Amino acid sequence: MTLDLEKLNKEQKEAVMHGDGPLLIVAGAGTGKTTVITQRIVYLIEKEKATTEEILAVTFTEKAAEEMEERIDKLLSYGYVDLWVSTFHSFCERVLRDHALDIGLPADFKILDQTASWLLIRQNLDKFNLNYYKPLGNPTKFIQALISHFSHCKDQEVYPERYLEYADKLKTNLSDLPENQESERLKEVANAYHIYQNLLLENSSLDFGDLITIV
Repeated sequence: MTLDLEKLNKEQKEAVMHGDGPLLIVAGAGTGKTTVITQRIVYLIEKEKATTEEILAVTFTEKAAEEMEERIDKLLSYGYVDLWVSTFHSFCERVLRDHALDIGLPADFKILDQTASWLLIRQNLDKFNLNYYKPLGNPTKFIQALISHFSHCKDQEVYPERYLEYADKLKTNLSDLPENQESERLKEVANAYHIYQNLLLENSSLDFGDLITIV
């Protein structure tokens, strides 16, 4: 095992050798965050503060995860197992694959990207009660915008039921015609969101937003 602290600055060393309890590191691009995290993992294993199966390292991109895993592999002098280094979405997918049946998902569920989600809505467009978002001249014009909006809702942990409740309350509280029209538009989106989620379930599918929110 090769723990190399000599090339680290004072703050990086403090982070690597931090004791018990949580630690938050705030740093910009190119400041050595990956180096600190990989050295921290090696430090925890070397000092027997954690075993490999107790360590999870997650990042945003596949490239970053691969780089981190490669660096850790070079620093550890022997083979290791059960150390999870992955993206947030890959980690969540792995958990869901392992426990899909426990939460009512089929074990062979599919993960849809934005193109596949677009096709799913396009093929079932007649099931969506769209008016504002289904112009006669181009019925598919707003599909991509709706998908992006649904994804944003999931990122903010806003689910279809909560969205529908908000639209209903807004309609009840507003009396002016223009504002009521806005409420109807929001309710149309909320209903579309609900139908979209049902379609995903009916087709044994999840999208990338589901990977984070379900876990």
